[in-house]
Amino acid sequence: MKMEPWMLAAMEEEGILDTTESKLNRLSSYLKDSDLTYVGNEEFVQACDACDLDPYSFSDDDLLDLQRKLND
Repeated sequence: MKMEPWMLAAMEEEGILDTTESKLNRLSSYLKDSDLTYVGNEEFVQACDACDLDPYSFSDDDLLDLQRKLND
């Protein structure tokens, strides 16, 4: 079965595809929906726990991408 782009996007949003991009998308969505105006280390770790992600699996480049997503 050929996957349509919307199917892949839906799977990514639900965490079925665990690419770095999907992890960053889930994390940024969670943080955008929160009432936080500042994300420090403690808030980042809590958000990762809520999204079932390892906070120490992100590279510096990943964190820069996350910051860009949050600032958009």
